[in-house]
Amino acid sequence: MPIEQSALKSYLQGQMELGEAEVYFDEPWTLAPKNLSKVPIKLQSKNVVEASLRAPVSSPSSVVNSAASLSTSLISDTEPVSELYAFQKARHLNDFNAALAEDPIYAKGAPVILGTGALRPKAMLLFASPSKMDLAAGGIWKTEAGLMLERLFQSLNMEQNQLYYTYFYKREALRPISSLIEIQLRKMISKEIALVQPELIVLFGESSLQHIFGRGKTFAQSVGTAMEFEGINTTVLVDPYEMMEDKNLKRLTWNVHIPASGFFVKR
Repeated sequence: MPIEQSALKSYLQGQMELGEAEVYFDEPWTLAPKNLSKVPIKLQSKNVVEASLRAPVSSPSSVVNSAASLSTSLISDTEPVSELYAFQKARHLNDFNAALAEDPIYAKGAPVILGTGALRPKAMLLFASPSKMDLAAGGIWKTEAGLMLERLFQSLNMEQNQLYYTYFYKREALRPISSLIEIQLRKMISKEIALVQPELIVLFGESSLQHIFGRGKTFAQSVGTAMEFEGINTTVLVDPYEMMEDKNLKRLTWNVHIPASGFFVKR
């Protein structure tokens, strides 16, 4: 992922000012608190970007091979769409999950990981799809990346029991998602958001960003910015598994991306 020069400069300055002995697991958010919490940056209306669910999905970027986007659909594009709307009738999250289990997208095949956590959470953490590690552990909180995220959000005054996490596609995505299926999945996540009622939505990685806002959104331009989806404040951060592989991305996330959105208060 390309890093802008200003962001890299901020990272290098922070590294020079901070001794390695102060870092716990190479995570800058685990440093001892220094001062009182800062007031979040006041959001400007011009920074708010609304996602239109009625807008057509633009052509895939390099992340999704356009030549394979239709021929390698998760399910056939000829699947009857009339059967895909039972989840929209759900009044409670349990009913929603039960409807998903019988939906043609999820009714057969590999296991799924449904959304987990508190209702009306401080934040909904939205990932593109479960990783192999998530599936093996039964959810991201039981992985090393999940434990890292738990410590990060604790340093943002959010405990795990105040969070809810879910996936745009709740099964491991072995192939690109076709436009038709992506539209249905976006309707599903919109319904899930309406039932969960989070205060904030945090997307992780470019795939989740583009599933929600379309291929016209690039991660480099959108990371850490203040956006809006379904009337809820939304931002996007680096994928936690990428952070695990590069401590520079942890530093960049903590020192640049998190403050930029204005949605978080550090301890």
